[in-house]
Amino acid sequence: MQKRKTRVIYNCDADNMFIYDYPMTVDNVNRYVDEVVGKDITTFFMCCNYGMDMNFRGKTTQLIGDRLTAEQVEALKDPAVNKPASFQRGILNLRHLIQQGHDPLELVISRAREKGCETFVTFRLNEVHCVDEEPDSVLLSKFWLEHSEWRIGKVGDPLPDLHKTILGLVHPIVASWLPAGLDFAVPQVRDFVLAQLTEVCERYPLDGLDLDFQRFPIYFRFGQETSNLPIMTEFVRSIRSMTNRVADRRGRPLLLSSRIMETPEQNLGLGLDPVSWVREGLIDFVTVSHYLRNTHPLPIGDFRRLLPSDAPIYGSIEFEREPERYREIARQLWKDGADGIMLFNFFCSREGGSDPMFWLLDEIGQRGRMIDDSST
Repeated sequence: MQKRKTRVIYNCDADNMFIYDYPMTVDNVNRYVDEVVGKDITTFFMCCNYGMDMNFRGKTTQLIGDRLTAEQVEALKDPAVNKPASFQRGILNLRHLIQQGHDPLELVISRAREKGCETFVTFRLNEVHCVDEEPDSVLLSKFWLEHSEWRIGKVGDPLPDLHKTILGLVHPIVASWLPAGLDFAVPQVRDFVLAQLTEVCERYPLDGLDLDFQRFPIYFRFGQETSNLPIMTEFVRSIRSMTNRVADRRGRPLLLSSRIMETPEQNLGLGLDPVSWVREGLIDFVTVSHYLRNTHPLPIGDFRRLLPSDAPIYGSIEFEREPERYREIARQLWKDGADGIMLFNFFCSREGGSDPMFWLLDEIGQRGRMIDDSST
């Protein structure tokens, strides 16, 4: 039996490195990568979805802000809006780096690889940030705006109990956004997403691609999730075929992972079947996750009983403000048999003016140390 790989994964947003220094330089970008990867982090996940659009300008995708007129872009430079931690500053910095001849996403990926990290792009399959601001929000894509007929519902539609349970006690605005997501039963939606994923994999020197199904957790019309399970599995199968083709051309593996709901039942209820994906060899590993909170231990054992014995299972820790909470959750994950840990939104304290607790990264990723500490 192949030994399951231990990973400590740092999940980075599409924007959090680009919303502070202005105008950004390559050295600025490198500094934000270096402060993470110099620790016990083995694997660096970089998100490409800055809202529905991307933090790079591609053939199948738009750069965030590309829907803006020249006058609107110029207005972003007003000091009243171009503030640290603002999306306005992020848009300006991405455009500035591109104007200087750089690909912002490539800068991050290459630096992480240079520092010895396994490097993935993580892709949010159904982004719905600020859909209530249609058509004005810069976070909305041309594709979404032009195809209202391919949406699951509309902003504010009532959510089934399953979706409410997954979201938990998040701000009500998120619950109102969710029904406006794209319907993956529509072939054109799947084709569009696959084209985006293909461009990402062909364009960047990745070790892997991560499919983030947890943010945001909606894929089919309410009541049609179970009947669409085969459609989503076939879609994942098509993604795996694409990554295999890219890997064959490059002559080295391109892994495929997925960030999933906290229980097997929740995944099935959304029309997702990650257990079958892993059993079929479509997915190399899964990361079990709550939605933006750590209210109770993740049921790692439930997935361990369902998945092949050689399939790695990782547990996600959402943002916490106190170091002991990170330690407590990490100890539990290691004790419950997780093969590794993902840190999601770890950087969020910086938005409030405090540097993230990067020193913790030298602790919580060490299984032996965490378990030993829990017995003393």
